[in-house]
Amino acid sequence: MPHRPYSHILPFDFGFNASALERFLLELEQENKVEPRRLPLKRLHVRIAEFEKAGNLLRDAVAHNLLSGSASPEKIQRLNEQLLQVESNWLDPAGIPGRPWFQHLLYSSRYTYAHLEFPGLTEAMEKQDWNLAAQQATLLERALEKNTKLLRSTRSSREKNKP
Repeated sequence: MPHRPYSHILPFDFGFNASALERFLLELEQENKVEPRRLPLKRLHVRIAEFEKAGNLLRDAVAHNLLSGSASPEKIQRLNEQLLQVESNWLDPAGIPGRPWFQHLLYSSRYTYAHLEFPGLTEAMEKQDWNLAAQQATLLERALEKNTKLLRSTRSSREKNKP
């Protein structure tokens, strides 16, 4: 079987991940009957959409570049480092309110070990602590913005230095 250089690229699909995040946010709003005046989440929806677009464009650029020729191990390594950085950017060293050992802004577990998406935001909304929920939404917006910039930068470098 011939060696395929793309087999060494980490299988992240940030466009797909973003669409799941959007679904989670919509469900969270519906379950908690969020009123926009209490907790405006429009910017969070916009940031998720921007992240989704950047993720889809990066995925397409990488696929196009791989189909056009072989990729050097160095360029694949650099791409993988950038992809892993996205995951690191979801961490908040302060942790989620009340449980600082859970540092991931997107995923955690409840005290029952059931899965929990947007843990800080979800728990604040469930307590109807709208100030804390707004703070948690802002943290998510910042992380999404940071990762969107990273995906755009990664795509730009892929287009300039095709593998």
